[in-house]
Amino acid sequence: MDTTRSLQWLARRRDALPIRPINGLLVSMAVVVCWTLWAVAFNVGQFGDNIEQFNWAQSLEWGYHKHPPLPTWLLGATIALFGPSPYWTYLLAALCLLGTGVFTWLIGRQLLGERVASAAIVLWGLHLYFSQRAQLYNHNTVLVLWMSATVWFALRARDGGIGWWLATGAAAGAAILSKYQAVVPLAGLLVALGWTGQLREVRQRVGFAMALATLLAIVAPHAVWLVQHDFAPFHYASEAVASANLWQRLGFLLSFVANQLRLFFPALVTMGICWVLARYAGGSSPEPALQAASASPGRAARDDFRIWSFGLIGWTVGVLIVMALAGGVSLRNHWGMQTFQFLCLWLAWRWDRRAPIDLRRLIAVALVVHAVSLALYAAEHRDPRSLLSKRRIDTMYPAQRIADAALAHWKAQTKCPLKYVSGDEFLAGMASLYSRDRSAALPLVYNSPAATPWVRPEDLARGGVLYLFDEGNAAPEGLEQPEVFNLLLDDGAHRLSRAIRIAMRPPARVCN
Repeated sequence: MDTTRSLQWLARRRDALPIRPINGLLVSMAVVVCWTLWAVAFNVGQFGDNIEQFNWAQSLEWGYHKHPPLPTWLLGATIALFGPSPYWTYLLAALCLLGTGVFTWLIGRQLLGERVASAAIVLWGLHLYFSQRAQLYNHNTVLVLWMSATVWFALRARDGGIGWWLATGAAAGAAILSKYQAVVPLAGLLVALGWTGQLREVRQRVGFAMALATLLAIVAPHAVWLVQHDFAPFHYASEAVASANLWQRLGFLLSFVANQLRLFFPALVTMGICWVLARYAGGSSPEPALQAASASPGRAARDDFRIWSFGLIGWTVGVLIVMALAGGVSLRNHWGMQTFQFLCLWLAWRWDRRAPIDLRRLIAVALVVHAVSLALYAAEHRDPRSLLSKRRIDTMYPAQRIADAALAHWKAQTKCPLKYVSGDEFLAGMASLYSRDRSAALPLVYNSPAATPWVRPEDLARGGVLYLFDEGNAAPEGLEQPEVFNLLLDDGAHRLSRAIRIAMRPPARVCN
């Protein structure tokens, strides 16, 4: 009897604790920050995309051989203002995701009401790209920020003035300058705007025209660069197109879906646990105050949410299906980051239609799932054997040790300053970014004439170049015997080995 009364008392105390819908957003924002700081604490390296951004930020261009320039501009501006630091990508990634989370919550509040939007943003924070990979800074990270901003501005433009349309055009232009993939969800947004009648009035069509003009003005300089450089990023994107039969194309699609389920797995687990608790453990329904919050003005737009969910999610999914089956495109897993960035809204909407979501329970279960994920991440990064896995775990590469070994190899053979590093772009980028030699500027990373046109081959011949490459890759001709560098320290108990090689081509002159 005492146990029963204690449980009843705890249940009453639980129901007495105030929970506001905004708490869902605050929890997800805190989760992004927590995961970023966790990565800073346990990483000894960075994702290859982070390193690539640092390499490109060594020269601010109107475009780069793989992608448009906006993410690199943001990093380059940060370096110009505050100096080089390996942590700028962590900071920029966190800021982009925080902004994405806020805009996503605002969109959900407008379409579904504050309570369901808060549940949706908790599910959003469980996606691996927005939690475990919150440290990842690349074109997708910036793209999802500007796409969420574009959608929010477009929703406000329905009842607002021309200023909201101008903001919509500016954000859409920024999305395209982040990644060309933005064209697909922007087309889906246009479908939603037209289908819901938002462009029916002349005033709204004029606003849309001004938004389009703003977008074109922002993108125009980069378009000129594209023409001048033979549309180099499009050639890179065409590498995803493969000669494949129907079964292989179905394989592309199934592999993509399987990976997206893996990325959503923490959110799906959380929903499953909440369902089990609601079914077998019981519990009270959401508080009256939260039920009242569902009747907020944003709830009125719920009637057309099916249209918006098609425009924001279904349209892009349909395009990817056509690309895979009709075009033979091998779908890249990271394309799903934007494709499904609004899926949390649909999941919360479907969930709440079956039974009102208990936000308190959802937050509690989500925090437990995050805690388990944090523990697993720490355990993996503390185990040196993880680096021996077949997949390359970028964040476990000992960046500082690699940079120190590379600089020591160079200084052992010449007194000239190290100006250029090359070979494997990932390894060379770490040797540059983590260099402790502050007597000179960070070494420039050379990849190829197309990828790094700001470094000329004759500069390498004159100033010398340091090469870093994986053990299995062939060394450039004409180099001395490379130095083998083991990525794993021998702890006496395990003889683990995974090595890279370091070599150099000395400068054409002798330095004193």
